[in-house]
Amino acid sequence: MRLLQAFSVVLFVATAAHALVRTQDAATTPQADVATKSESATPPATHVGETVVKDVDASPYPRFIEKPEVIGVVRCVGSSSIGLFLNAIKPVLASDQPDIEIIVTSSGSGEGPKALASGDADLAPMSRAMRADEIAMVEKARGAKVEWVDIAVDAIAICVNRANPMTRISLRDVDRIFGRERRRGGGPAVVWGDVGIRDAAWASKKITLYGMGPNSGSNGIVQDTVLQGGSFRTTVNEEPVASSVVQAIATDPTAIGYCSAYFEAVRIRQLEIELEDGTFVAPTEAAIRSGRYPLTRAMRIYFVNDARTRDESAMQVLRFLVSEDGQDVIRNLGQKTLSPEQAHTHFAKLK
Repeated sequence: MRLLQAFSVVLFVATAAHALVRTQDAATTPQADVATKSESATPPATHVGETVVKDVDASPYPRFIEKPEVIGVVRCVGSSSIGLFLNAIKPVLASDQPDIEIIVTSSGSGEGPKALASGDADLAPMSRAMRADEIAMVEKARGAKVEWVDIAVDAIAICVNRANPMTRISLRDVDRIFGRERRRGGGPAVVWGDVGIRDAAWASKKITLYGMGPNSGSNGIVQDTVLQGGSFRTTVNEEPVASSVVQAIATDPTAIGYCSAYFEAVRIRQLEIELEDGTFVAPTEAAIRSGRYPLTRAMRIYFVNDARTRDESAMQVLRFLVSEDGQDVIRNLGQKTLSPEQAHTHFAKLK
C-alpha cells in the first residue's frame, strides 16, 4: 500500500490554487483510491476450465511496475499546470521508487523546449503542442528525436464575470477583443456593445482584458488557434498563473479572459464557443473529450528519445503518470484523465 498520509498532504497543497478561485466556497479535496500493484501490465483474469473470468475490480489502465534499482534525478522544466501533477505524484512514486527525485521548475511551457535543447531538463511538460521550429531546435542540439506522451486532457475557457449578460461568443469576436491584427476579420471590439450586447447598462462599458504571459501554454493556444498566429493587443493584463486570471475576472464585472477550463469559480462564467456550423458548445467534459470544443488541448510531456543516453528514471516517471496510479492522482486533483485506450497507447511508447 502507498503512503496515503503523504499523498493526502500533497493533494491538499496541489488543489489549493483550484479551491482558492471558488470565491470563498468551501472545496472538498477527494482522497486517492490507491490500489495495490500487480506485476501484470494488463488487468488480471482467472481461468476456470475453458472459461476466462475477468477481475471486475481490475483497472483498465496500464499497471505501473516498480524498479527499485533505478536511481536518478529527473529535471522537469515547463508548464506550471503540469507542474501541479508532477509535484502531486512525488510522495506516491517515492513509496515504490525511493531513489528517484523529481525536480520541478514551473517557468511556463515556452521554456520547456529551450531547457530540453540545452540539456538542462530531462522532461519538458507543456500545456500546448511543441511547435515545429522548437522541435527542430531540440533535435539539432541533442542529435536525437523528440517524443512525447499525453498525461491528461484539458481546454482553454473564455471567461466573463457572472454579472455580464454574455453567455456565448464566436472565435471571430474573441479575436476582435484580444487580437491586434484581427486576422479573422472585423473591427476592434473595445466596448461590450461591439460584440453584440444590447443592454443599455452594458453596451458602452469598456472591455477589460486578462490573459497570461508569452511563455504560458494558454497564451500559445489562444494565439495559435484564436488569433491565427497574430499578436495580442498591448492592453491585455498579463497574470502569472491561471488562478490569478480567474480571480481578476471574478472581481471585475467588465472583464474577459482565458485560462484552463480546470479553474472554475462561482463568480465567473465559461462561455459557449461558436463552431463553424453555427452551433455553440460549452467546455463540458464530454465536449472536451470528443474534441468538439474547439480549444481542447492535451497536457503533454516531451523528452529526447536517445537510446545512447536514455534516462530510465525519467521513463519511470512517465510510466507512472500514464499508469493506473498516476491517472488516479490526476483524477483526484480534479483534472480530466486520459481514456484507458489513450493511456495504453502512450504507455507503449515508453517500453
